[in-house]
Amino acid sequence: MTLLFAMVWLVLTAALCLVNSFYVGSIWPTAFYGTLACLLAAGFALYEKNQRKKLLADVQKALEGKDDFTVTEKEIAPIARQLRLKRNEEETRDRRVAESYRNLAALVSDIAHQCKTPLTAAKMYAELLPPSSESAAIVQQANKLQFLLDALVKLSRCEGGLIEENVHPAKESVETLAAQAISAVVPEACRKGIALSADIPDGLTALFDLRWTSEALGTILDNAVKYSPDGSKIMVAAQQYDTYIRLDVLDEGPGIPEEELPEIWKRFYRGKTTRNASGVGIGLTLCRMIVQAQSGRVLCQNREGTGCRFSIFLPAE
Repeated sequence: MTLLFAMVWLVLTAALCLVNSFYVGSIWPTAFYGTLACLLAAGFALYEKNQRKKLLADVQKALEGKDDFTVTEKEIAPIARQLRLKRNEEETRDRRVAESYRNLAALVSDIAHQCKTPLTAAKMYAELLPPSSESAAIVQQANKLQFLLDALVKLSRCEGGLIEENVHPAKESVETLAAQAISAVVPEACRKGIALSADIPDGLTALFDLRWTSEALGTILDNAVKYSPDGSKIMVAAQQYDTYIRLDVLDEGPGIPEEELPEIWKRFYRGKTTRNASGVGIGLTLCRMIVQAQSGRVLCQNREGTGCRFSIFLPAE
């Protein structure tokens, strides 16, 4: 198109020179030529812009695998072939990467599961030994190894895409969900003298995967027990709305600095007040991924006075 425009421009210039040879001293041929040249340039610019827009639209169609192109097949075919080839290569690479992550996550989970039996046996034998510094050290190191294995399993779930593939929401009892999550933290709560309570309406149900959501709620409760002072209270409460249910965990801990509230859901994030506590910063990340995989959401707010309010929102129907 640029060559055609140049040829037309040369023809107009030659015509102007010819006309000027007959009308020497008149400005009308020059004015007419200038007007015509401007109109021609504007027309070519609009045409080129329209062609570029059509070409970009056809490139998008080629990326989406469509064939109803607006420009000629001769113009789009080489581009379409290259784009489809590149897209297929990227899709193949993404599938291989995703499959590798899934296989790695499954392998890590299997290894961690196989390690639990000998680890439990080592702890049992150490506890059967006469009390001594050596037996206490064995139990301590076994507990540390158990903690690292649990963290490794959680990390593999975050990285391997296992959550999205294995979460299957169904209509479940919220009371059963709260009972399962609370039961997992009862021993540690009793050790610290923390009172656990629940306020769940009778017959309240929601759409969620019981096993995975129980783990998410259990993570929040575990953090509440870990950071709450001895002799405090922790309550799990639920409310029903039109399209969702809200599940709250209220504690009397020190709270979270306001500037850290958006950061606590990030992987491996450790707050200033929690860096000396046990943990690697994966639990809340996993919790958020589990809830979001079920079309829900989770948030945290500081309560008035002291403590935090963690809220999980799940679809009601």
